[in-house]
Amino acid sequence: MMTKTWNGGVEMIRCVVFDVGNVLADFRYRDYMRDLGFPEETVEFLARNMVETDYWAELDLGRHTIADAVETFTGRYPALAGEIRAFWENIRHIVAEYDYAQPLIHRLKEKGYGVYLLSNYPVETAEMHWPTFRFLPETDGRIISGYEKLAKPDPAIYRLLESRFGLDLGTCVFIDDNPANVKAARAVGMEAVRFTGLPALEEALKDLGVTL
Repeated sequence: MMTKTWNGGVEMIRCVVFDVGNVLADFRYRDYMRDLGFPEETVEFLARNMVETDYWAELDLGRHTIADAVETFTGRYPALAGEIRAFWENIRHIVAEYDYAQPLIHRLKEKGYGVYLLSNYPVETAEMHWPTFRFLPETDGRIISGYEKLAKPDPAIYRLLESRFGLDLGTCVFIDDNPANVKAARAVGMEAVRFTGLPALEEALKDLGVTL
């Protein structure tokens, strides 16, 4: 492993920390609704008014259950009650692991890096999805927001990663698709890369001295 310059000193990247949704697994909520046969206007309405809302962020924080969500959204949009129930009843299909995820993590492990997961994810869907991820057994530890009642970009969740696994955040690189989460990681002393695709990630890791 090579070295990098950081805050005027020399640090070595020892650990790679991944977000999951839209980094290692596709959060495919629009395509998922299309798979359920929803018309496009319903797909866009529920995307904007159910998935892309503060309520979903509260699911990530473990403040609501699936049953709560069904009750809330069928109450708000009774004309779409059938579609909303179908959405939540089939929620296990809302994500799909990227083909590159397990090989990428395997390569990092073979090179001697620690690999951790730091993800905003509701408890019930994590229990459905995470056991199916092929990359999961290759990782060294995970922080899932729903269990911790903390979510990115709160600095406390990065500090929890540090304390729970005995990491030095200055020797970690964090990979996330959300700019706010990347900014927060840098603020607590991590190197961070905004994920825009595998080729760009491989180049960014190479620039940081992370060998693949």
